[in-house]
Amino acid sequence: MTYTVRAVLLFAAAAVVVAGCARSVDGSPETGAVAGPATTSATTPAVTTAPKTTTTTAPRSTTSAPAPADPQAFAGTAAGSYYFTTPSTKFHCAILTGGDLPTAGCHGPMPASAPKVPGAGASGTPVTPNAIEVTGGRPGHFASAGDPRFYPLDGSAAPALSYGRALQVNDLTCVVDEAAGVTCRSEAGHGFTLSDSAFRVW
Repeated sequence: MTYTVRAVLLFAAAAVVVAGCARSVDGSPETGAVAGPATTSATTPAVTTAPKTTTTTAPRSTTSAPAPADPQAFAGTAAGSYYFTTPSTKFHCAILTGGDLPTAGCHGPMPASAPKVPGAGASGTPVTPNAIEVTGGRPGHFASAGDPRFYPLDGSAAPALSYGRALQVNDLTCVVDEAAGVTCRSEAGHGFTLSDSAFRVW
């Protein structure tokens, strides 16, 4: 083989190598671009932080069942009579079970919004009530009592019924709440709530 033939063969081999290097390494000959190093989409895991926990103290319930009071501590001289005042002494109240119509009621400063009622001495004349009461079978209602029914008959001072205590005699129960006032109700589902500024009867 002559020197000229060898040179031609070497030249042809070099051309083939150069032509092969001109193709894309990533297998896309139509672009002719040389692919760079393989890239991967690096996914950085999202950093999550635990949500902050806020601790709040729930308000104390004021509707929990009141502790029972001893009825004998409130017993009056007449049979079936139980007298008490509110701790503020604004209201004088009683549960009276000795008669035919057991009643719970109070005397005291009635709210300005209390409806006028027939007067005790003149039934045709509406007057400001001086009492509120409930009996087992009737809804709570305001009244004008000629004689104070809910004070001890012997003129003694009635003990205070503490906040959060329930005085229950037969089917009548009274409790005193510092914010709402005095509430008396019957097991039949009637009653009243009274303060010197608001009331509810049912």
